[in-house]
Amino acid sequence: MNDDDKAAQTPLAIIGIGCLFPKAGGLKEYWSNIKERVDGITEVPPSHWSPEDYHDADPKSPDRTYGRRGGFLSPVDFDPPEFGVSPNNIPATDPAQLLGLVVAQAAMRDAGYGPERAFDRAKVSVILGVTGTLELAIPLGARLGHPVWRRALREAGIAGERAEAVIRRIADS
Repeated sequence: MNDDDKAAQTPLAIIGIGCLFPKAGGLKEYWSNIKERVDGITEVPPSHWSPEDYHDADPKSPDRTYGRRGGFLSPVDFDPPEFGVSPNNIPATDPAQLLGLVVAQAAMRDAGYGPERAFDRAKVSVILGVTGTLELAIPLGARLGHPVWRRALREAGIAGERAEAVIRRIADS
């Protein structure tokens, strides 16, 4: 019997589910949205970014998106001490990790485990990992700032090709 066959025969029990989806802050809303055929894809909320800064109908346009809609999570309350996280560490923590903690907590509660029920914590673990390649993430983050730079330069009286030259010089550095 090979490893794949052994893995296929290993019993698995899903005892709790937690989730966050667009227009669904939890499991009940998620299933309700499925049953009610709710479309979670919306226009870009004003709190996220300005489509005018990043939209271009040409899918090959660099550093632009040709879509004007997407799936966006509603704001999620996060109480750092509840998760044993120092509030001072929040600015340096990837939001995906914090959302992962919220979802893991929801899965545990869905399974019947929470502050009101004692359980052997030595037999339970949640491992969260998020990684990215800084070689790609840092330049991408800088390019996403180009509309902000463009606007600031225009407000300072520098526009057109001169502003574009400044942006290229900053980006190239």
